[in-house]
Amino acid sequence: MTAAPILLAIVRDGHPDDGATALGLLDDALAFAVGDRRTRVATANAEAVPLCCALAGHLRRHAGLLAASGAEGRRLLADAAHHWRFDVQEAVTDGDGDGDGVAAFGVLAGRFPGGTQPAEPHRAGHVTPLAVQVAPYYPLSSHSPDACLSIDGAQLDDIAPPAVLLPSWCNSGQADR
Repeated sequence: MTAAPILLAIVRDGHPDDGATALGLLDDALAFAVGDRRTRVATANAEAVPLCCALAGHLRRHAGLLAASGAEGRRLLADAAHHWRFDVQEAVTDGDGDGDGVAAFGVLAGRFPGGTQPAEPHRAGHVTPLAVQVAPYYPLSSHSPDACLSIDGAQLDDIAPPAVLLPSWCNSGQADR
């Protein structure tokens, strides 16, 4: 994560050949970080984010630069999109009141793969060792990052804002996106 801003500055300000090399290094870092479940970093919103998801978030914040950097930059953005992130802004108990489901409203970054996906809740200040299943409550819109997810296997306290949901395949070391 420390090198990402430097590499992006090379893409922005350096010679085109140096920029291509920097994009390749970022791509390698994103790919290799997926396979290492021991590598987690603290971010502003969560305590133990997989390095690949933290790097993907950083890359998304520089989407304009990467999109303007040719096919390599656009491919890097597409790879980063697999590392989706859902920032919970509001959560309510879902449906029947049996306590094992939550509906969460928030903002989705990246591309949710569809269907039901395993996810891991994160919060600033502590790690939540809980695997949940999430699915869109309503169809997702490509025009807005706002979303509502149905979260099975969670209590309201586990998902209350400011929780962040990340794909659990990043945490397991499986790179089968």
